[in-house]
Amino acid sequence: MEHITVAGHPEPVPASPVAAELLRERLEETRQKRGAEAADQLEARVGERIVLLLQSGKPSIDLGNMRAIVNYADVTPEEDEPTTGLGGAIRGLKEKLAQRGGPASG
Repeated sequence: MEHITVAGHPEPVPASPVAAELLRERLEETRQKRGAEAADQLEARVGERIVLLLQSGKPSIDLGNMRAIVNYADVTPEEDEPTTGLGGAIRGLKEKLAQRGGPASG
């Protein structure tokens, strides 16, 4: 187990090595593509989700949890705008899959 620090939690959080690496990669990728502010926002949203899991009794974060958290939290501003019709239905399905750790690509 590795220990990662997350926004909103005062102590390091136990995480599997692959989960910690996924978080580092996604934050760096976001920093490279969208800038430091977007990476900081992503890190804050990921921290909020991890804190919720810990509060619900999860002892550590594994790859499946981290993948679901990062995919759900990494919503670009243009994706965050409300959609209707078929686009909204597809987005809703992608969000449900991401929450459950399934593939959210499309």
